Amino acid sequence: IMLLPEHKFLVDKVGPTERTQDGKHEFQTIVLIKPGYTNEFGEKVGIDDEYECRAWNKTLVEMPVIKHGDKVNVVLNLQGRKWIDKDKGDVYYRTELMIRKLSLI
Repeated sequence: IMLLPEHKFLVDKVGPTERTQDGKHEFQTIVLIKPGYTNEFGEKVGIDDEYECRAWNKTLVEMPVIKHGDKVNVVLNLQGRKWIDKDKGDVYYRTELMIRKLSLI
């Protein structure tokens, strides 16, 4: 797991709190937006970057209630996984962003 520096985002979507299939963990999926670049005239010229992130267990309980449009400071963990389909021998990779800390601005 790699800890990323704190960044400012806009909250786009906040999913419901869910449980893992085994019922041992709670999580919430949140989509964050990093607004695109604006030029010296204030015109937007870059595209927004959108990130699907998850808040888990203790972090989920400790963070404030958020909604679409909120401005937030977020510290993220970047986690990469690899797995192999044993039947086909195919290799798959997955990158996940997990919210470590979130606060309203």
